Amino acid sequence: MKKALILIENGSEELEFIAPVDILRRGGVKVDLVSANKNKEIQSSHGVKIIADKTIYDIENVLEYDAIIIPGGLPGATNLKDNNLAVDFFKTMSNNNKLVCAICASPIVLDEANITKDKNITCYPGFEKQITYKKYNDKAAVVIDKNVITGQGPTLSLLFGYEILNKLLGKETTDKVKKEMLLDVLKNNL
Repeated sequence: MKKALILIENGSEELEFIAPVDILRRGGVKVDLVSANKNKEIQSSHGVKIIADKTIYDIENVLEYDAIIIPGGLPGATNLKDNNLAVDFFKTMSNNNKLVCAICASPIVLDEANITKDKNITCYPGFEKQITYKKYNDKAAVVIDKNVITGQGPTLSLLFGYEILNKLLGKETTDKVKKEMLLDVLKNNL
């Protein structure tokens, strides 16, 4: 069974971690929602209290996961960027060709881990000024460059989650989850 770690912090954007958790679990991925500090209770960027499954200090070996994911939101992304253990987790995962994923403002964490410098990325408009990258795409909802997946922001959290699921479990599983979640109905109403 594939495993993913979603790292959250006080000030994380709730839609950007709830959507991927939901999509990945629907697809059959074991997901651990992990607080990046010593408390399991996190207050999101919009004041929603979330109870994480674990704290970052409960993770003995980050390489037991196939993917590591972080939401944006402020000050969540900044808190994660300033968290040396979180940055080390991303370095370790990237150096071992595991999937590393960041949306909205959180590619600044990937930059802090020295992951983005030779990658094509996207992020929330304006944050590209804080990131070193090969190419920034301001039109794509989600950009995939080898083992790095980046997304632009809250509304695009579903697409971000689907791309992560596709990388982990493939098109057939992802298409099934999209159908069950009525993605076609959404497309027809935009």
